[in-house]
Amino acid sequence: MRHGRKILASLLWIGAFAVPALAQQPVQAAGSWWMGAEFGAGQLKLSSDQSPGERNTTFAMGALGGYSFGSHLRIGAEVNGWLLQAFDLNNPAVGESVSNVMGIADLFPIARVPIFVRAGAGVGHYENARPEGYNGSGWSWTAGAGYEFRVLRRVGLAPMVAWSTGHFGDVHNPITVETGRRFSVVEFKLDILYHFGKKN
Repeated sequence: MRHGRKILASLLWIGAFAVPALAQQPVQAAGSWWMGAEFGAGQLKLSSDQSPGERNTTFAMGALGGYSFGSHLRIGAEVNGWLLQAFDLNNPAVGESVSNVMGIADLFPIARVPIFVRAGAGVGHYENARPEGYNGSGWSWTAGAGYEFRVLRRVGLAPMVAWSTGHFGDVHNPITVETGRRFSVVEFKLDILYHFGKKN
């Protein structure tokens, strides 16, 4: 929890300096491309029909990129994940994580103000290397909001809050029966974006 609070405080500190300049910032040019990385912390819950689960603070990171159709819309792809237990090359029986591969769309509803809402859908994957763990995959969704401000002509920072959820299928075997496996996560993150192509 302490690690998550520090990340959240950092994002709010960045945002406090950005707010006065929101109306002055260009968003993106039509026909331009963008790519970037994201880092943050989330409150992740794994649950099933047999277990309600509980939220755990996790480290979040990912990569994303796509194409801008003008000042109001950009679309792209996002690969991100949350680490619950570090994997160890010397010990294949440890490690647990959740990851997503999604198509995303960012909508900027106010002209020349870089506040955006994000929606996306794709495939989620759960990996558990413990002997009693079972991997799984299924559909996943995300929704969030943030704002992007330029720190350089082609480089922007975008503090965000997002919610994601998805399903991992069932486990049926002589040892374990677990149905309706799913996850949900609320995360605070910072996107670092680079714009290229047409002049931004």
